[in-house]
Amino acid sequence: MKTVNTRFQPILLAASFLLVPFHSIAAGGGTTYLNSHAVVVDARITGDELTEENNGKIKVVEYNYAEINYNYSFDTSTHTFTAPEKGFYSIEASYAQRACGFKYLLRIGISVPNAPAPGGNNAIGPVTFANIDTGCAIPGIASVDTIMHLEQGDTIFIQGRYQRAPYDVSPWNYRNEYQNRLLITYLGCPSL
Repeated sequence: MKTVNTRFQPILLAASFLLVPFHSIAAGGGTTYLNSHAVVVDARITGDELTEENNGKIKVVEYNYAEINYNYSFDTSTHTFTAPEKGFYSIEASYAQRACGFKYLLRIGISVPNAPAPGGNNAIGPVTFANIDTGCAIPGIASVDTIMHLEQGDTIFIQGRYQRAPYDVSPWNYRNEYQNRLLITYLGCPSL
């Protein structure tokens, strides 16, 4: 009978896990599993283009650059997120496109799953308002954060709306990438 030396098997097994990317482990059939608390999307508004139409209408917030974009789950052309896995997601979004010194009302919200973009008031889930008055030291920033349960393939978007804003375009296009940011973190999927 031949004996097998098992003394090194735990070391080889542990070393094999180092070859697997930290953010996912692929199983048979191409299914990918996210680790809990993995950042899925870190996106922001960049560039010199004017992203706000300044017409008071509801619009999808145009996060156009993703530093982290797990499995291309965030489409930077449609500005829509598609859940790569079933589970809970932490969604944090902030928006500021107008410079300081004007009165306006800024609203930002997270859509309900699978709502058509840009959607109306009935397409919005968690929402917040920033009532901006003159004399501010920094531009008015509206931000919203929530935890949502999404099925794999569910889509969401962030929508914003400026109201009571003057139509002079000179103060638009405030470009602070830390204040125009979207961060989506996968929290996991508890088994019942």
